[in-house]
Amino acid sequence: MKAAEQKVRETATALHDAIAEARAAGLHVVWPRTVYDLPTIAVSETGKVATTVHVDMPEGTDPALAGKAEAAAVKAVEKTVERSK
Repeated sequence: MKAAEQKVRETATALHDAIAEARAAGLHVVWPRTVYDLPTIAVSETGKVATTVHVDMPEGTDPALAGKAEAAAVKAVEKTVERSK
């Protein structure tokens, strides 16, 4: 196994264990939408967590389509938050 792959696997395991411990301690952990958002992972004692969703659309996208994409992203985040409770 390459060093970079090993590092990712070890770090993923450590993150998994940390989240499991936090949830077992009664904390709410809301998984970010993408790997790039990991630094903004939401952890809360109350469960009242504000989540920011970024929807990137190509320039010139039909505004109606952009609105549908935004609504779908919000719905996906709400489902994620519900499952984490």
